[in-house]
Amino acid sequence: MAKALELNADTLTVVQTVPRAAQVTTPTTEPKQRSKPTPKVEREPLQVRWPIKDVKAVKLATIQQDFPTVSDFMLTCFHAYMKSCKHE
Repeated sequence: MAKALELNADTLTVVQTVPRAAQVTTPTTEPKQRSKPTPKVEREPLQVRWPIKDVKAVKLATIQQDFPTVSDFMLTCFHAYMKSCKHE
């Protein structure tokens, strides 16, 4: 339990030191930059229910095609599908 602090003139004028654990430190090394900066696009989550076999196939294809995320892979597939279909 915290100790009660008696308020007086000295308490209000003395600067309290901040514990080292509470201080914000800046990293000494800069984080590794990605080779291709991805543009910030507003995204909305989408949930799908697929058979486990298909989920594994999508994850494997994402890795094999070197996509950063499954979402990026699926979005690329969707755009390719929409281009191939001629909607009137």
